[in-house]
Amino acid sequence: MLIFEPQPGRHAEAGEVMRAALARAGQAGWRCWAYRNELRADEITLFLEGPAAEGGGDAPVFGDEIARLKSLAARFEPVRSLIEYPLEEQAT
Repeated sequence: MLIFEPQPGRHAEAGEVMRAALARAGQAGWRCWAYRNELRADEITLFLEGPAAEGGGDAPVFGDEIARLKSLAARFEPVRSLIEYPLEEQAT
């Protein structure tokens, strides 16, 4: 997951890159989606989940889309996935 805000005037370019990223992830068997924050209209969150098929997790999901998004962003924050954090104790 990553959170970013496009630079002023770069929203259309960022939208094109986002669509390319979503398409590439889907072709690689991943589920990828984005949403705009209702409270901060410029903030976009990109989610990635998968891969859908077994063994698909070893190949890169994106080409240069993430680097392109970063170059268009006024703010860019990669966020760790919740599954990387222990949210509750495991019963033994």
